[in-house]
Amino acid sequence: MKMPVSALCCFLIFGGIFHSFNLKAASAASFLGAKTLVLYDAASGAIPGAPLLSFIDFPTSAASPTYADGVTLMDTAAAGSDTYAGWIANAETTPGFPILDRTDGFQLDVTLQVEDESHTSNHRAGFSIIILSEDAKGIEVAFWENEIWVQSDDTTGGLFRHGEGVAFATTAGLIDYRITIVGDTYTLSADTQTLLSGPVRDYSAFEGFPDPYETPNFLFLGDDTTSAQGRVRLSFISITGTEPVVPTALVTSTSTDAPLPTTSPAPLPTITPVPSPTPAGRVFGFCPSGWMFLVVMLASTILIKKLRAG
Repeated sequence: MKMPVSALCCFLIFGGIFHSFNLKAASAASFLGAKTLVLYDAASGAIPGAPLLSFIDFPTSAASPTYADGVTLMDTAAAGSDTYAGWIANAETTPGFPILDRTDGFQLDVTLQVEDESHTSNHRAGFSIIILSEDAKGIEVAFWENEIWVQSDDTTGGLFRHGEGVAFATTAGLIDYRITIVGDTYTLSADTQTLLSGPVRDYSAFEGFPDPYETPNFLFLGDDTTSAQGRVRLSFISITGTEPVVPTALVTSTSTDAPLPTTSPAPLPTITPVPSPTPAGRVFGFCPSGWMFLVVMLASTILIKKLRAG
């Protein structure tokens, strides 16, 4: 059962500052009628943070991100194998977070470099990206130093097992990655080069509490396993989807002379999925005041997941 957000919490959350578009964000919005929200730009001179992105690490402060040389560095390699860390964004905690509708299509743009990664299981990675649509279906992409691959589900090889992948040097420098999901197909590209394409996953078979894999409009970037560690440089994050629904908590008055306008976002154009190459081988809505509870719940979820998945 999902935890409701109080009216006060909604007011505080959605009263945050919306990021304006810059040129890079505009280039990410390749869908007509769509909205791009910049969640992080290293040009700000700061690390990613609230209200757009919520950072968690467990144990607390074990892998706090730092800003240096124009980028944010997150390192779980030095923190030890029992560390989880990463950023979370979703429609309830992030002001302006778009609706991720698979019918209309949506995309995530991230610029990052994997400096170091190690793993003790072929089914885990020191850095991963989880993006889930409005119906909680999506994809988890895993990054190694020399390969990018996708976690499978029960219909594509077993829940949280090493799925399709492609040999790729993620350590070569800051690389612009794009994950696009349209309908039942995802596509991953790097510096405009298509690397992977295949079926969208359904990870809802995972059992635990809370369960981020049943969270609509959800994004996670970081290290979600004790079987791998990584050091990653992060420069840019944006999410493109359809216009979000304005929370009712923001409506303080109405006027009979000037009724509130309604919006009807234009559908996104159909994208022809790229054929998949030959394989190489979690919402919990949360108020900022519940931060420590979130850390404990997320850590428990991830631990249960890894123990169950092997």
